[in-house]
Amino acid sequence: MAIKTSALANMPAFPPVAAKLLRVASDENAAVGDMVRLLRSDPALSAEIIRYANSPLFTFACDIRTLDQAAPLLGMRKIRSLALASISRTYIHAVLIMDELRVYWRYSMACALLSEMLARYCSLPEDTAYAAGLLHDIGRLGLMVTHSSEYTSLLQNASAKLKRGEPFDLPEYERSLFGIDHFAAGEWLARKWNLPAELCVVAGLFPGSTEGDKFDLFKVVRTACRIANSIGFFVIENPRGPTYREILDELPPRVAASFPETAESLQAQLEKEINTLDQAAGDQNHDAEMQALLEMERPDSGVAASNGGHGGMEPAVQGKWSLWPAVLAGAVVLAILLVWMRFRG
Repeated sequence: MAIKTSALANMPAFPPVAAKLLRVASDENAAVGDMVRLLRSDPALSAEIIRYANSPLFTFACDIRTLDQAAPLLGMRKIRSLALASISRTYIHAVLIMDELRVYWRYSMACALLSEMLARYCSLPEDTAYAAGLLHDIGRLGLMVTHSSEYTSLLQNASAKLKRGEPFDLPEYERSLFGIDHFAAGEWLARKWNLPAELCVVAGLFPGSTEGDKFDLFKVVRTACRIANSIGFFVIENPRGPTYREILDELPPRVAASFPETAESLQAQLEKEINTLDQAAGDQNHDAEMQALLEMERPDSGVAASNGGHGGMEPAVQGKWSLWPAVLAGAVVLAILLVWMRFRG
């Protein structure tokens, strides 16, 4: 069957500010100014970074009130990671109204944090590993958005079969239903969103083996996802998957020694960080403000984005826009336009 990407073309564009954040040079001294200037261009995102800096995640001696204060204290890499976490949560909340979105985002965040931990001991850039862990499963998000009811049923069927001990080849079922699996969809979306090449590879080649001693970016993220699944962060539960201890025993001793002894300890540690990052998720006013990041418009609204309007974001994808229930469409468009006008002013 030919790979079908036509439905994915209706996915709202990932905010260009995210791609820019991913491409900022990794040199702390050279890039921190560029990072601060980029974040300053988005007041809502700047406010998020300052809120994180004052959260229980950090214990600074004084309150952080500006990005200029936060930059030297947090460091460029941590600021970029926090910004990407905020952008991804806002994007997912904006494009997907279903219970699975929260499960998906928490799983992705756990993978990002674990990838960061593993990279620390594998001589890989921690922020790159974090971004790869956060975005490795965007193909699944694409299918959840473009085929909401069908993919929800697929997840439920997969969970039921795995709990009964029956075999279930998820990519094969995805291809039979949608003409594309979430790995191919991930690579396609990553390239469409102009993400860095290494992230496109992680999203597209994820089913590969993790055997061997070399810990490259792919193996770091793959291992992080296996650990996440073993401690309770997953999109599809597999009761027959490896345990936390079994996965640690496969790691080099010095890497395994850096992780907590028990799955419960690691789970509690990740829950604390994820809950802090998700603190404002239930605040509708906050979510409305953060939707300015997405610049999502109805394609037939006649509002142009190609002349530098809307904060320099890319224009919305053309075609019939049917991701939101019709009853909410008018309210959503009005809220976004009001927020845009506020920040443009």
